[in-house]
Amino acid sequence: EELISGVRATLALKVYGEDLDKLEELSAQLKGVVGAVPGVADLSAEANKGKPQMVIKVDRQAAARYGLNADDILAIVQAGIGGESVSTLIEGTRRFEIAVRLPEEFRNSPSAIAAIPIRTSEGAIVPFAQVAKIELAEGYTFVRREALQRYAVLQMDVQGRDVDSFVKDANAAIQAKVKMPTGYWVEWGGAFENQQRAMERLGIIVPLTIGLIFILLYTAFNSVRHATLIIANVPFAIIGGIVGLFITGQYLSVPSAIGFIAVFGVAMLNGIVLVSFLNDQRKHGLSIRDAVRQGAALRLRPVLMTASVAILGLVPMLISTGVGAETQRPLATVVIGGLITSTLLTLLLLPLIYEWSESRAEARQRTRDAAEEAAELPPATPLPQPTQETP
Repeated sequence: EELISGVRATLALKVYGEDLDKLEELSAQLKGVVGAVPGVADLSAEANKGKPQMVIKVDRQAAARYGLNADDILAIVQAGIGGESVSTLIEGTRRFEIAVRLPEEFRNSPSAIAAIPIRTSEGAIVPFAQVAKIELAEGYTFVRREALQRYAVLQMDVQGRDVDSFVKDANAAIQAKVKMPTGYWVEWGGAFENQQRAMERLGIIVPLTIGLIFILLYTAFNSVRHATLIIANVPFAIIGGIVGLFITGQYLSVPSAIGFIAVFGVAMLNGIVLVSFLNDQRKHGLSIRDAVRQGAALRLRPVLMTASVAILGLVPMLISTGVGAETQRPLATVVIGGLITSTLLTLLLLPLIYEWSESRAEARQRTRDAAEEAAELPPATPLPQPTQETP
């Protein structure tokens, strides 16, 4: 999370702009507005201001009267107070920079700095206080930058609701109560930023993957009907995943979305196992009803074994409470819930759908064969009609 948004909190509200004082003012306003949104927890603004600083501002008009420019004055500040490198000492392979600056008694207080003599272009000597203003003020400990812009951060967590709906409510409250000046704007980071980016990618990848799997199933079974039957296990898994999240009080997140992808694969694998075996039973001469009954009974153990291995392997993740549990629990919840419903529906509902679809297919085939046979028969010869004599 820190790599994604630059902060350690789950959710971060970033305020972008130029002036640091204005950013701090807007952060205080936003903190009051966001703090009133239901679900916010651990809301805090960075304690950035408060570092003591000595501020030296050049009086350009006074400097111009003495024939000085700002660079001359700032060079004295840099060299005399900060220190300036003038040479390098070489001892073997080691190098040491030699810096010079004023003695400490001439730079340890504003009054001492104000008395530093400056020589003008005409050779006169004037004190530093005549060409610059020296004052003590509170400065900023650090300045955050992103995309060549300064920004301030509000950190928070969300409890009792999903992050997406919280961000929507918070944005509505910000638009209604906070007027952002020109050149200042807000963006959300942290888990919400990661979720939005991941959901956009998954919205493309998941349908594309399911489509490719459907093509592979069609080439394997050479039947759109059978491929559709196996893809029908995807809704079976979605039902269990959603119910599992609802029962445990969790929300759709990136880990849970990844869990749905994982459970889709296992669910379709169970469908492939069952449909393939039912087709084999049909090839051995069994009727549709007998193939469904015998196939569902004989494939009960393989399907249960496939689902049980995945479920038992994820139980430790489901009950975990340590570091990383917020990522492991949603994934395990979705996979376990999806496997339970997909396994039950695969064993109970999928055979019924298979029998129904195969019966309809056979009925259509019989109707088509009867129509072809009728088209191949020669037309019937009409019987001669009796004639009636005229009296």
